[in-house]
Amino acid sequence: MLGNILLVSLTLSPVIVLLLMISPWLHKRYSAQWRYLVWLVLALRLIIPWRFELPDAPVNLPAPPQQTIMFQQDGKPGLFMGHGHLENSHNPSVSDSASDSVSTSSLAPADNTSVITLQELLLILWALGAVSFFLFHLISYTRFRRKIRPYCRKTDPAVPDSVFKSVLLDLKIKSRPQLLSCSKIASPMLTGFFKPAILLPDLEYTREELSLVLQHELTHYKRYDTWYKLLLLAANSVHWFNPLVYFMVKAANRDLEYSCDDLVVKNGDLSFRKEYSLTILKTMQNQQTPALSTGFSASGENARSRFANILDGQNKKRGVWVLILVLGLAAVSSTLVACNQVQESVNSLESANSLESANSQESNPVRLPGSYAENLYQYQGTDVDDKARVSALVQALQFTDLSVQSIEIKTDSEPYQITVNYQVGSRADYRFAQDTFTGLSRNAAVLFSLIPKADHISLNLHDEYGDFRRSPYSREDLDTYYGMDYFTADRVNEATDSLESFTNYLDHVAALKNAEEFYSEDKLIRKQNEEMMKQIYAVIGDDCELIATSFITNNPMNFRGTIPEAMAVSPEIQKLAEQNDLLAQYKDKEITFSVHISRNFKINGPYTNYLFAFDGERMIAYMEL
Repeated sequence: MLGNILLVSLTLSPVIVLLLMISPWLHKRYSAQWRYLVWLVLALRLIIPWRFELPDAPVNLPAPPQQTIMFQQDGKPGLFMGHGHLENSHNPSVSDSASDSVSTSSLAPADNTSVITLQELLLILWALGAVSFFLFHLISYTRFRRKIRPYCRKTDPAVPDSVFKSVLLDLKIKSRPQLLSCSKIASPMLTGFFKPAILLPDLEYTREELSLVLQHELTHYKRYDTWYKLLLLAANSVHWFNPLVYFMVKAANRDLEYSCDDLVVKNGDLSFRKEYSLTILKTMQNQQTPALSTGFSASGENARSRFANILDGQNKKRGVWVLILVLGLAAVSSTLVACNQVQESVNSLESANSLESANSQESNPVRLPGSYAENLYQYQGTDVDDKARVSALVQALQFTDLSVQSIEIKTDSEPYQITVNYQVGSRADYRFAQDTFTGLSRNAAVLFSLIPKADHISLNLHDEYGDFRRSPYSREDLDTYYGMDYFTADRVNEATDSLESFTNYLDHVAALKNAEEFYSEDKLIRKQNEEMMKQIYAVIGDDCELIATSFITNNPMNFRGTIPEAMAVSPEIQKLAEQNDLLAQYKDKEITFSVHISRNFKINGPYTNYLFAFDGERMIAYMEL
């Protein structure tokens, strides 16, 4: 999300600069209303974290490197930073406990070591700044409201109420805000969101002056300008690091008052405009208006510019085309810049895989960039109990885009084991994700080569409901997995003899294919099984998962044969056949019947038995038992 916010801030900054530069020139020809609307749209865009970019954007910015930061205590070095990994930071104080757990955000507390990626650190700093900025202004506004509350009272209804009703009628406002008198303020203002109130200072106004004040504040009320200012504050909070946004908010607050003045004096002559200016002058004060309230008067240079705007009687254009042009420029600027967030090695791997597929040449292995091989090779000989380096190595692997949840290391007795738990969003998206499982096999092959004493490696997938897919690997039988016959124990052990041998080893790792592509005689069977599973999950739903398949030999409901034969041995199959006329079409064909047990993993139950009937890979009937 932070990357999107930075890119939005970057792409809109030139638009903000351009607007600030040309506003004085355009102000002479166009009313302030168009700028009021432009700032509104830009503020909305600034708080929307999504970015919209062309597939082939002309400007491509490199994403920040995936750096990891490790903090240590107890007199040890205080900080290590590396490009996508931890530098050599073996800590002799690491204990050889039976089972050590390493999280991607922090190592075991007993080790007094914490690990955090640079992106996570920047996200935390940004969030702290945004929340602090917003809360500061919100608390200031709340304190202001509480401070003035004891001094607020209903106005004398003798004159104000009749003037108030007259202005409400003129502005065609049906709902009526509160009208209060407050001795603690120096200028009229509109404050509040859900129950807005117009506050008047303890000044003696003529009927005409009061009418002008109320026209101004009721115009703010009619346009929901307190919400407008809240939106500006939100945009400023999200982009607290961008000084141009501060200038934008200042200009927007100025144009908010200018546009309101324009609406009040729209049909007035010079005499009316002078009277309006004198009314503002009467309440001029240097007290700063709270961030989320509208103030009637101004001071200093702002007052002189505002009076000049009010007294400028020339007819100005509405600026519709200028508004459309600026908004179009803002939209186009957001699509012309892209951020390359995919690591170079992954892009190279995908490009090479596409080339290999196009040429159908298995003899042309996928070669990763030399920099990636060098990056990984520095972990050659990593001790299995060096938690910091194991964690950094896992983070440096780029064969999957999965987020590492935690790492567990078991070194109390042989065989030594490393368990990596990956966090995913929804397990339903990973039931048939062969690319992901191939990526896990690649990760295992690299980890075995760089961590000589690791005997077993388990790469597990987790979602918010727990682990749902375990992929255990063993150094001694790594070559028995589909398509990994190259990775014998000897080849894995010799892979890191030199950078050249390791680069060649990575060629073989990167050339691994999905499991169903390895053996032609198994390909059809694997495809049929996968299609059957997809149809079963379509029945039981994404919230459920299969926990067992009943293949008990003497269970008559697990049967392959004709329907009359199946009905003769199983009342359940007979009931299924009676409920499904479709089965009559398959009377003499061989059908596969099987029982599967499912459960709703989100609530850990209930357990449900299903009877399915398949004609080859096509489901033709099912029944809940």
